[in-house]
Amino acid sequence: MQTFHNGRLPAIDDDLVQELADKLTTLARRGGGRGMRLNFEWLSDAIGPRLARAVLRRAGFRRLPETWAIGDGDTRPGRFTYPEVFAEQLEEIVDDYA
Repeated sequence: MQTFHNGRLPAIDDDLVQELADKLTTLARRGGGRGMRLNFEWLSDAIGPRLARAVLRRAGFRRLPETWAIGDGDTRPGRFTYPEVFAEQLEEIVDDYA
C-alpha cells in the first residue's frame, strides 16, 4: 500500500478501487459499445459515497447532471444484471478488503 508524503495511509485501498472499477467496466461492456449510465445514489448505497466516486472515476465514468455515464450512456445496469445482486457482489468485494 502506498503512503502520502506526510506518511499517513490513503483512506481508500487502491487495489479495492481497481477491482470494483473492473467489475463496473465489465458490466458496461455488455452493452456492446452503447455505454452505460447509473445512478450515483444506488452505487453509494452499496459501497459508500467516497468509494463510489473513486470507483466511477477509475472506471472512466463521467459525471452528468443526474447520473454518471461511460460511453454514450444508453443502457442501465438493470438490463444486464439484477441491480440488487450486483450491489451485493460489490459489497462482498468491499468486505473482502475490510
